[in-house]
Formats: sequence, C-alpha cells, structure tokens
Amino acid sequence: MPDTFQAIVVVALALLPGALYVWSFERLVGAWGIGLSDRVLRFVGVSAILHSLFAPLTYRLWFDFVRSGRVDSGHLPLWLWLAPLTYVAIPMALGSLVGVGTLRGDRWARLLTGSDPAPRAWDYLFKPPPDGWIRLKLKSGTWLAGAYAQEDGWKSYASGYPEPQDLFLVEAVEVDPDTGEFLFDDEGDPKLRGSGILIKWDEVEYLEFIDA
Repeated sequence: MPDTFQAIVVVALALLPGALYVWSFERLVGAWGIGLSDRVLRFVGVSAILHSLFAPLTYRLWFDFVRSGRVDSGHLPLWLWLAPLTYVAIPMALGSLVGVGTLRGDRWARLLTGSDPAPRAWDYLFKPPPDGWIRLKLKSGTWLAGAYAQEDGWKSYASGYPEPQDLFLVEAVEVDPDTGEFLFDDEGDPKLRGSGILIKWDEVEYLEFIDA
C-alpha cells in the first residue's frame, strides 16, 4: 500500500482514467458492477489499457516538461492545459460511447462489456427502456397492466442494479382482475385509467412484456 502522499497521488492518477470510464458507462446503463472489488478490477484494467495506448505521448510530455525541468521553471505553453483536459475527457467519452452502444445492443460494444453485461434479467429487459405493455399478476392473485412508455413529459421507470426492483408504469390500463385480459374501448384500443402504477417486485408473481 502507498505510504506517502506522493505515492497516493500517483496511484490515484493512475486509476483515474479507469474510474472515469466506469463512472461514465454506469451513468448510462446503471451500476452494473457487482461490488467494490469488481469495480476496482475494472478501474485497473481500463486504466492499464488507456495508459498503454497513450504511453508514447505520456512519455514525450514527461520528457519534455518534467524531466527537462520546465515545469519547475513555470514557463509552460498555454496549449499544455489540453493534456489534463484530454486525460479526463477521453475516458469519459469512451465510457459514454460504450454505454450508448450497450443500450443499443451494438455488437462492437460486446467486445468490451461481454455478451451478457446486465447482472439480472430485470436489467436486461429494462435497459434499454422497452416500449410496450406490461401485464402483472400479483401474489394476491390480482392482475394489473400498464404502458411502459413516455407520455406528457413523464416516463415509465424501472430501478436498476443493485437497488431493490420496483417498477413505475406511466399509464395504467383496464384488465380483468381475475384473468388479466385487456379490456378495450369501442375503437379497439386498451382502456386507459388515466393514472400510473408503482409496483414492488416483491409483490409480483408473474410479469409479461408485450412489445408495442
């Protein structure tokens, strides 16, 4: 373990690219890290890859400005501020790019995240947000249904890992409480109740998703 302030700073700077990448990725897809140890491994792995890719540039900056003593002199070119900016911006941009690719199901993103990055089937279903109907049977035997969609500035939402699973449906629809069959209006559309539903997964026995 580092036992001096300088050593701690060096370790923090070494792991910062990986931490920024993981933070940017999980900002979009959710906290899919299993735990602290898993995140540390991701920090280290991504940091090692990025440091390897940019090693020639890093060495050149160190040789020209640190080893030469120009940093101590205080006479530095204005463009040098781009170095720390790039050090922060590239991992964040890469994490966001992989996060977007993961949400869209792009094949190239799987090369970095693995074929099944979502920790639970729940997260797999709701990331990216689906568009359709959800029908639920509660453990009490009652059926409920609603639209997983966006409406009038509101949108349906499902909590992500590692939070407890709960579900908000922006628009509830009428169903037969005993059979779960949708009830339709005269135009053949599901009858809307004009309200949303908030459901805890612990109360659910069965969930069906119907693509719109």
